[in-house]
Amino acid sequence: MHVTLVQAYAMTTPEMKSAPTAQLLQTNKTAVELYAPKQPHPDRKEPEILLAHAIIVRTSPPQGGVAPANIGKVDVWYDAGIRDSLAALAVVTSAGERVDKRDAAIDSADPAHVSVSVNPMVPGKYTVRYRALSADGHMVSGAWEFDVRP
Repeated sequence: MHVTLVQAYAMTTPEMKSAPTAQLLQTNKTAVELYAPKQPHPDRKEPEILLAHAIIVRTSPPQGGVAPANIGKVDVWYDAGIRDSLAALAVVTSAGERVDKRDAAIDSADPAHVSVSVNPMVPGKYTVRYRALSADGHMVSGAWEFDVRP
C-alpha cells in the first residue's frame, strides 16, 4: 500500500494540519510518496519485526561503574531482541588484551540479552566492545568502560 502526500494530508487531524509538517505537505504534495507497511496476514505466527535500531538499555557492570575481579561475566540488554548472527561482546584491558572467553551468546529466554564469560580480572580499566544486528537489519556497535577494583 502506498499513500501520496495529498492523501496523507487529507487523513491528518486538525491539530496536525496546523503544524509545520502540514505546511510542508501542502507545498510538496506531489514531490514524494509515503509508503506504509503491508498489514500482516491474520494467521501469521512470527513476531512482528519493529523497524528501529537496537539501543542498549542496561549493562552489567554498569557503564562507568565498578566491578569485582571475579565478576564471571559481562552482560548487555537491548531495548528489543537482536538477531543471532554477528552478535558479539569483547572485554579488553587498557593494554588491549582480551579477557573474555569468546563465548558471547544471546540468552535463549530473552533475545534482548547478550552475555560473555570473562576470566578473573586484575584491577584496572576495561572496555566492553559490542556489536549486534537489530531486528530491522541495521548493525549497531559501540563500547563502554568499567573499572575493576580489589
